[in-house]
Amino acid sequence: MVQFSQTSWQEYTPDNLLEHMQYAPMNVTIGKNPVIYYTLPQALEAKSEVKYCVMVGFKKISWTGTIGSVTTGQYGKKIVVRLQNGPFRGFNAEHEFAAEGCLTACYDTFSFQGFSEFPENIFAEIMSKANLVYAIKGRKDTRSAIDSIEAQKQTQAFEAISQSATAG
Repeated sequence: MVQFSQTSWQEYTPDNLLEHMQYAPMNVTIGKNPVIYYTLPQALEAKSEVKYCVMVGFKKISWTGTIGSVTTGQYGKKIVVRLQNGPFRGFNAEHEFAAEGCLTACYDTFSFQGFSEFPENIFAEIMSKANLVYAIKGRKDTRSAIDSIEAQKQTQAFEAISQSATAG
């Protein structure tokens, strides 16, 4: 069994941070150490899908999890996830986002069991050097691009309706 945990602080409210976490980052800076990131679904509810990724140089390990529960406490939310599909026999995660003054504390814990693509000791070594990144700028870039595409689609639809109404 391989375990990973990390505590981080972000300069956003829990709700604002969770909103950004719904978008996959457009870009993630990869350095010497492996990088982990995840993308939450729009609806934070049981049975929704969470997407995970570990980047190790040019190698990408991806898997999905299913939300088992979401609890809302006085200071934020806690999300419990189990494996849906991936290169492991088992996977469990807990993500907690708690308000701490003007910051949000992010507590992330992962537990991996059994591997189908590589030996467990190699994965344990990778995870011992890994950092979880939130890549908020990359997520904002993705959201901006999606919003731009949607606005362009709406403009084109409006122009098509306008042209058909005046034709003839």
